[in-house]
Amino acid sequence: MAFTRRHLTLAIVAAGVSLAAVAIGLKWRDDRALNNMALQITRFPVEEAAVFSIDFASLRRGGLLSESKGDREPEYKQFLEGTGFDYRRDLDSVTASLSNSGNYFLARGRFDWRKLHVYVLQQGGSCYEQLCRMPGSKPERRISYLPLREDYMALAVSTDDLAVTRLVKTGQPVAAPLPSAPAWLSLPGSAFRQQGLIPPGLRLTLSGLTSAERVVITIGMYSGGIEARMEALCKTSDDASLLTSQLRNTAVLIKEGILSKSVQQDDQFAHMLAAGTFDQKRNRVEGRWPVARGLIDDLSSGL
Repeated sequence: MAFTRRHLTLAIVAAGVSLAAVAIGLKWRDDRALNNMALQITRFPVEEAAVFSIDFASLRRGGLLSESKGDREPEYKQFLEGTGFDYRRDLDSVTASLSNSGNYFLARGRFDWRKLHVYVLQQGGSCYEQLCRMPGSKPERRISYLPLREDYMALAVSTDDLAVTRLVKTGQPVAAPLPSAPAWLSLPGSAFRQQGLIPPGLRLTLSGLTSAERVVITIGMYSGGIEARMEALCKTSDDASLLTSQLRNTAVLIKEGILSKSVQQDDQFAHMLAAGTFDQKRNRVEGRWPVARGLIDDLSSGL
């Protein structure tokens, strides 16, 4: 059969359709991987790490991201002025992994990539194609980022200034169910022994969690208002019983401190910890704390 111009035209059209189908398929796969939390967190390094996720869009709709009342931190103020990015307005969600090898972030929002590029250069950094890197506040803190999509940023803070490239590929989806709350934190019990991880105000309350295998803390809106909830998985029911007793005793001690005025009466964080309730279900310990809106404003002041 003779190969005519018509055959050539059909071949070109078929190739074009195939390429378009492949492009659409790849985009659908990438979008699915970025929108699926179980796939998102497989981008992070496989190791014992603290993982957290915050749905800023949901918090914003709930009125929990009001304008900051305090003076912003100098570095953050400089970043805002240089890039125009404000997480209260422009960030929709962030998922992160914090570990000894570095801190890794996947952020969805509205980014002005040109301004970010200029800011990196102004801070002594460099960009090659889409990947940018710059020095952090300390020599061992090297910042690198790249866009995974127009509205998705991958960012890493590590000793390796190319660490962000570890976030490009996904692994096998996580089989365990993930929290549905707008803000959650999951970490191994061993993490509570690490210096600097737990704020001083929480160290006494959560010290007993070092015996847990994994701890999940969520914050969400419930019928009674904003509430922080905790689920700690222990090795045995005896360990869970001991942990429950420790948490209850700590809440009592804080409450006594408030009543004796050894704790400042306007300390909203102490009032939250004192109001904690705890229950045991076999080898699991569940905790609940009411969260005042004023406390959220205080914690985010200056940001």
